[in-house]
Amino acid sequence: MDPNRDQPEIELKEGVPISLKFGDLYFSKEGGWEESKYVFLEGNRIPESLAKGLKSQYTIGELGFGTGLNFFVTLAFWSNLPNPPGLHFYSLEGFPLPREILQSLNLSFPGKPLWNENLLGGYENAYERWEKNPLERIWKLVIPHPHSPRSFTLEVLFGDVSDCLDHFPSIDFWYLDGFSPKKNPRMWSDETLSKIKTHSHVGTRLATFTAAGFIRRNLEGLGFMIEKQKGFGKKREMLTGVFL
Repeated sequence: MDPNRDQPEIELKEGVPISLKFGDLYFSKEGGWEESKYVFLEGNRIPESLAKGLKSQYTIGELGFGTGLNFFVTLAFWSNLPNPPGLHFYSLEGFPLPREILQSLNLSFPGKPLWNENLLGGYENAYERWEKNPLERIWKLVIPHPHSPRSFTLEVLFGDVSDCLDHFPSIDFWYLDGFSPKKNPRMWSDETLSKIKTHSHVGTRLATFTAAGFIRRNLEGLGFMIEKQKGFGKKREMLTGVFL
């Protein structure tokens, strides 16, 4: 993919970024933080898994990074645990957002630990390097825990979903969050879902806001046991699953 070929077209509506390319919101201003916790942390049973402490390190795989909301929600949860295992959060992004759009997250969720100048500068530098050389696609960040020797590592890979997934390791928890299947079908294609299977192991969990029947059937065909659960707020249903 040539990163200069297709730049994101974004409109801010009442402070919320909307992708004109995909015709969808990046997050909900009303309840977006809690929705991310509900769908991805609780939907994947991450609090329960981390409390058991069966592993010293867990991996999360996200499609895609967007404004970073899911990353910040997960980091805040992990930072407040007294003695957590390490977390390695892998994400991908084909259309990196400019500084002013990323900062809209701070305005929508005041008081939350979100984008600061160091993070913004690091993200900007990383995707500018990618624009010059598509082989330099990674933004990596290591954050120490405030009260334990563990750390939280973030790696964002820039580029097409298929190319980026090839660089993911085995994942414990999937955050499938790449706009709706109808509006961004490449993120939910058979090829993408097959690569999710490739980077899963027995017990890998997934969660997504969508409840589309063809997504459920395709994931079941790949070996995931899928369940419908109540969605957040006004959303009727969502999907969670585990790889068998």
